[in-house]
Amino acid sequence: MTRLVSADASFAKYQERGAYHWREIGPHLLGHNAFTAERYRLVADRANLLHGQRVLDYGCGDGALLSVLSRHAPRSVTLHGYDPNALAIRYAEAALRARGVSTTLHESTASIAPESFDSVVCTEVIEHASVPSDLLGDIARLLKPGGRLVMTTPIRLTEFPDDANHVQEWFPTEFARLFEPAMWRVVSHEEVVPCAAPETYFWRPPLFARVPVFRLLCNALSICAGVNAMSWLRMRPRLFMMQIVVAEKISAATMKRN
Repeated sequence: MTRLVSADASFAKYQERGAYHWREIGPHLLGHNAFTAERYRLVADRANLLHGQRVLDYGCGDGALLSVLSRHAPRSVTLHGYDPNALAIRYAEAALRARGVSTTLHESTASIAPESFDSVVCTEVIEHASVPSDLLGDIARLLKPGGRLVMTTPIRLTEFPDDANHVQEWFPTEFARLFEPAMWRVVSHEEVVPCAAPETYFWRPPLFARVPVFRLLCNALSICAGVNAMSWLRMRPRLFMMQIVVAEKISAATMKRN
């Protein structure tokens, strides 16, 4: 089984903050996080789920993204989630059951048959992997030939990751090289800012009693209108914050021809 998390095997955020992804996509104006909400919307859109497909959220955490996928997918889609963190799986089971979302959750991929899924989503996970190539190999094993992978990861901005849970981050050209082996065909590779420039998003101006006014605006747009503040304001910042790759697994016959 691929060891998903290396820097923090227990992923302490779940112990410290509970099922925090659910709060970040929820309707509370301050608890909502427009970055996370827009990232999930982008992943659901790029996954392009079709009738009858089997879908796996690889590194599903507390299950919040599975809920978003369920709202975007046809009813005939079968949803699965995998996470090696037992606490995250418990949170996911409880939260998804409470919301009537039908899923099958796994703490290991070892018992999942090869080529079980038409689509795999993997968002903000690969930066936690001790051996990223093993993670991609495990996903390729689980995908059917021609199956779609949607993967996101932060864009590298510093020499070493600021997040202690991140083993490695990549510049876009570095990340693209992970998909060069013959098993993948990259459909698209985008650099996006899921919400707004973070300096502005988290700004607490003294003039407004240190209330994060722009964050409230971003969150209100995200909650009420499903709008990305960057698009709404027609802003294009100097730095991108996230990259999203859509790739297809190449069939064995195509590999032989290549």
